Amino acid sequence: MKITIIAFLLATITLSGFSQDMENYMSVMIKQKKTMKMARTVTDFQTLADNFEQISQAESDKWHPLYYAAYCYINMSFINKINDDRIKYLNKAQSFVDKAIEIYPDESELFVLQGFIYEARIQTDPVNKGKEYSENATKALEQAIEFNPENPRAYYLLGLNILHTPKQYGGGKEAACPYLSKAIDKFKTDIPENVLSPTWGGEENNRQYVKNCKE
Repeated sequence: MKITIIAFLLATITLSGFSQDMENYMSVMIKQKKTMKMARTVTDFQTLADNFEQISQAESDKWHPLYYAAYCYINMSFINKINDDRIKYLNKAQSFVDKAIEIYPDESELFVLQGFIYEARIQTDPVNKGKEYSENATKALEQAIEFNPENPRAYYLLGLNILHTPKQYGGGKEAACPYLSKAIDKFKTDIPENVLSPTWGGEENNRQYVKNCKE
């Protein structure tokens, strides 16, 4: 009887500690995610990326810290106009996505981010690598849709990729607008799984649709 009581108490203490750790993790992540909405400069995103990386090292079984670290570096690649820096940022983003996919190989959002990295890489060498990166982005985003057909970010980035593809290769506004339109519908019905779920893309998708698809 005494052994049973001790075992119960140990289990209770362990669960209590786990619960507290989870609350701390969620609290820190939510704070960082909110801060990210106000990030505008390379320095802003670098600080956030460093923070998310530290969290990922402490929470090695979770993909969200790796995801947001990568997302920060992708944003940095669009802000910084120095090509060598862009490549460095995207290589760093790729390393985080690779780790996250190892943990959750069928997570749609991670393949959205993979597609986003390829699209960002186009700007680093559009003449020599544009077609290759565009095709790789399409494959990654189609994989994201296969894992979750309701993911609005996959349709948004797919539409963006097609929009910037030359018409002779199947791109342009006419081909892209159905994807941007579908993304609008998906964003309207999108229900985040939890507070850490990605929610970005809706405003920019709407802007691109109004700019390119509205008569």
